[in-house]
Formats: sequence, C-alpha cells, structure tokens
Amino acid sequence: LLYTIKFEHIDMQDNQRGCGYYCQKMSMFVPVVFVLGLIGWSYYAFVIAYGGQVENVATRVFVSILYHIVLLLFLWSYIMAICTQPARPPPHFYLTDEEHSNMRSSDRGRDVLLAVSARVSVHERTTSGAIRYCDICRCIKPDRAHHCSMCMQCVLKMDHHCPWVGNCVGYSNYKYFVLFLVYTCLYTFYITICCIPYITDVWNKRSDNPLNFHVLIMFLISLVFFLTVFGLFSFHVYLLWHNKTTLESSRAPCFRGGFADPRHYDMGGSPNVKQVFGKVPSFWMLPLSGALGNGFEWETRAYTHSDLPSNTSLT
Repeated sequence: LLYTIKFEHIDMQDNQRGCGYYCQKMSMFVPVVFVLGLIGWSYYAFVIAYGGQVENVATRVFVSILYHIVLLLFLWSYIMAICTQPARPPPHFYLTDEEHSNMRSSDRGRDVLLAVSARVSVHERTTSGAIRYCDICRCIKPDRAHHCSMCMQCVLKMDHHCPWVGNCVGYSNYKYFVLFLVYTCLYTFYITICCIPYITDVWNKRSDNPLNFHVLIMFLISLVFFLTVFGLFSFHVYLLWHNKTTLESSRAPCFRGGFADPRHYDMGGSPNVKQVFGKVPSFWMLPLSGALGNGFEWETRAYTHSDLPSNTSLT
C-alpha cells in the first residue's frame, strides 16, 4: 500500500505539469529528428548515390551487406538509448505526505530525513555532510542518483542528459548509449573508408564519372562525425573502465565527514565493464539489457585504514 501511494504521488506530479513542461519535452526531440533525418539522407547517399558508382557487382553487394549490418546495429542501439525510460528511485526512497509535512512544518527536518533514511541504504552525503534529498521529487537520493532538470525526475546512476538521444543516460540505458557511440564511430568510419577510393579516382581523373555531390558531402560529414564522436567514445571507455559517471568525473562522491573518493566504486576494469554490459561477453555488442544490480545499491572497493581520513566512516 505504501508503494502504491508513493507511485500515485509521482503520477500526480506528472499530471500536474503544465503546457511549458510538455513543450520542453517536445523540443528535446529536435536533435533526435535531425539525427534521424541525417541517417535517412546518408542511406540514400551511400546506397543509391555511392552504390551507383561501384561498377563491380560483387563488390557493390558485399559493401552493401556490410553497410546494412552496421546500420542495423547503429539504429538498434540508438532507438534503445532513446526509448528506455530512465530508472527512478524505488518507492521506499520517497517521503510520504505526512513525512514531507512534518519536515516542512518544523525545524526538525534533519531528524525527519534521518528517520526516513533508516529504511533505505544510502552512504553518499552532500559536501556539508547532510543526507542528499531532492525537494522536487520529495525523495532521498540513492547513491549515485541525481535529479535531472530536463527530465524533471531523479535518475539512478545518472551520467548526463544527452540532447542527441533526447533522454537521460543512466543505470537503465548506459550500455545502449555506449553502444550507440561504438556504432556511430563504426558507421561513419565505414562510410569514410568506402568513399576514399572513389573520391581519389575522380580527383586524379582515373574515373570518367563526375564527382557526385551527395557522396562528397557524405564523406566530409562522416569524417567530421567520426573524429568528434570517437573522442567522446574514448572518454566513456575511460569512465566505464574506472566505474565512473560523467558527473562523478567532475566531482567525486562525498561521504560522512566530508570524505570524497573518486575511486569509491572502482572494482577493477573487467568487473566494472561487466556491471554495465553483463556477465556474458557474447552479448556485449548487442543492445540487450545486461546491467547488473538494482541501480541503487553498489559494490565498493576495499579500503585500508590509510585510505580514510581520521574519524571517518562510510556508513
């Protein structure tokens, strides 16, 4: 019953949001529409414009098959990153109406939060040592969770809000986002490599065909996107290997006593990758659900006494 009441409260918050909120939500998908339009145009440019310039039939078929395989994985990952809802904190992290009223109507707000925190497992604190509480969602933030001002909700293991997927990247869809970067790099690199011999032949006048405008523009856009996205992909490989989020890379999580540790969740390279991609390596490159855990309870590295400041506890 308690869980039902809390989810009803969340649904009421969603229903009470005004027209401005929904206009903002619609505007978030403008970059997504742009990307999908660009993919649609690149399909025409590669399959029709470039494919028509390849004289050898066997080569044309082989190149086309590889292209469609990469495109399928690219679109699959992208759609999963867009459509997967960001994971919210579980119901028991939310305050009841009575608890919220007691916290607001007295100067004992800290005591109320301490009492509520007794039913949840949280270790992270604010820089001042207080319990991390979201006044908008009326919930205690689980470890690694943050409030997204664009999605207007707290998100488990929030990494960042990505305008190119129109969604928050976090616990529920981080694998899809990383695969989206992987296949974006592979898609643009493949197009770039395929176009180089054709453009070189036309440039050196080894071909009687004039340079196709669509192929040239596709080559330039693909090259720029590959170089740009590869840098972002490399950054997320680093985050993945060290079990960090984008937010945690800019500010280390804090604990009781003001203790901050940028390596708190780092369990080692391979365990960190498995935490996001799952235990079965053969499924890592497919946008299928694989994240381990529940999104609000996390394994942490082993500490020695020298790791901790004096009089500091993580509990």
